[in-house]
Amino acid sequence: MTTEPDRQPASPLRWRIFPAAAIIAIGLLFLANNLGYDLAWLDRGNWWALLILLAAFAPLTRAWEVYRARGRFDAEAAYCLISAGAVVLVASMFLFNLDWSVWWPLFVILGGLYTLVPYRHRCRDRYGYGGRDNDSTVKH
Repeated sequence: MTTEPDRQPASPLRWRIFPAAAIIAIGLLFLANNLGYDLAWLDRGNWWALLILLAAFAPLTRAWEVYRARGRFDAEAAYCLISAGAVVLVASMFLFNLDWSVWWPLFVILGGLYTLVPYRHRCRDRYGYGGRDNDSTVKH
């Protein structure tokens, strides 16, 4: 009897190190500016909202990868696109100085779209959370 070798899931940590370091560095620059260090280039308009917009590339890239791998638009691709849409919406609110008291219902709409995506397809199994309850792995 042959058994399939256990596949080790790719470590999600390695994909988070660079974005985490970049976000921390950006936060430190903003903090230094707020503490009185002269970083005049930080005070020019809402350019910093573009940094928020960069966060949309990860879910957009994942949606494209899923679409290309499966040859169809499925629940995981939809989830990724809705996630990217939320990030783009937040960045747009800041970039264009939109009034949050007017546009907040768009977040409710995104929440409604999110609930339409079947739960079991939102999370990838390769990271160990396939959207299924698995009490056998929980230690009491």
